[in-house]
Amino acid sequence: MNVQENIIALLKSHNISYKLYTHGPILNYEDAEKEQSIYKWEWIESKSVFMTNKKGKYYLFVTVQWKNVDFKKMKELIWVKLSIATKEEVEEVALCTPWCVAPFWLDDTIQMIVDEEIFKHKSYLFSPGISTDTLQLDPKDLRGIFALHKDTLFIGSES
Repeated sequence: MNVQENIIALLKSHNISYKLYTHGPILNYEDAEKEQSIYKWEWIESKSVFMTNKKGKYYLFVTVQWKNVDFKKMKELIWVKLSIATKEEVEEVALCTPWCVAPFWLDDTIQMIVDEEIFKHKSYLFSPGISTDTLQLDPKDLRGIFALHKDTLFIGSES
């Protein structure tokens, strides 16, 4: 199974409702806004930043579209200096299209860092690993999904 199939299977196995949209490629927020005008999504767009350290350990920061990674704050939280993973690492390790990293369904060796801001919105949209599909969930269902991952750190929304 690919990443999207795994995510959908996970959602179904936990009786979590979702909507799947198929659309033109979304590789940036401008593309997302164009599709939003077609589908009339009431949404908060996700941002999933795949990162690595010098020793080759991987991390995923999950937040909302308008937030940037504060690398200094990340280092204070996890005591490791991080950098953005390469496109090749995104494809080979996260098994996703670059700029379309899924916010969950990663190997348990990858540490998840989840911004609590995502739980404050009515609807959460994210890429299931490919640029032509979007999944929509109720954010209240996300906390349990993230908690299934063995190495998840929830951080306050001011981060």
